[in-house]
Amino acid sequence: MTLLSDSRARGGMLILALAFIGGTGCVAIDAVNKNRYERQKRDAEADRQRRIAEQTPAAAAGDPAARTALAYALVSASDRRQDDAPRALALLEQAAAQDYGMAQAMLGEILTGSAVLLHVPRRFPPDPRELTRGIALLQRAATKACSYRPGPGMYYVEPAQRAGQMLGVAGLPDESLLWRARGILHCGGANAGYLASQAESKHIKPVERTETLALLTLTGNAKAIAEARAALPADTVAAAERLAADLRRQVAASERDYPAPPRKELP
Repeated sequence: MTLLSDSRARGGMLILALAFIGGTGCVAIDAVNKNRYERQKRDAEADRQRRIAEQTPAAAAGDPAARTALAYALVSASDRRQDDAPRALALLEQAAAQDYGMAQAMLGEILTGSAVLLHVPRRFPPDPRELTRGIALLQRAATKACSYRPGPGMYYVEPAQRAGQMLGVAGLPDESLLWRARGILHCGGANAGYLASQAESKHIKPVERTETLALLTLTGNAKAIAEARAALPADTVAAAERLAADLRRQVAASERDYPAPPRKELP
């Protein structure tokens, strides 16, 4: 009886000891991970401060690229309390006024309410006046490049597609369709598979089906176009072909005021 009790006692102590060792091991790993994370944060902030220091003199001298890079650095802190959004917006306004495409794209994204990753707080939905101005900036940016990437790890801004989307939000469907067509014809900015699935959807309105098939036609993706046409009524296909031809003419006419961008994208 005593031997059994002693054995159980020793077993219990062994389990407790192993649990203690395992627990301290987890604590140690957590501490290592926390230290690594804090070190990465410090390194990232040091790099951000270095970029701010490097870009400030050229930005003060009026260089639009430096102003835009500085604006990005000012709103890319890992701790948002360290961001300086008012100064960043002022710099973007200055660079956009100098007709610098990257600044126009970034400011257009912000004013239309989509630049969440830039750490610039805006109201949503955007103020109608800001929305109108943001669309205009995106349209100007779209004449200079198909897409822009504000900084490392950031999503790409595709100004023609974004302008088309926001024109729809602003209640201008014809202009929205035109700018979506520009994004496709100038930059290939569309997913043919997605457009095909939308065109074939049972839940889409007839006019939207025709528009979607017309946009798909503009992509030139022969396989997706053929499959979508085969699944749709002949009158819808004919209407989409007429609309696609009309959109080509509209895009060509729009280039008088908004030239097509160079195919080589800006950094």
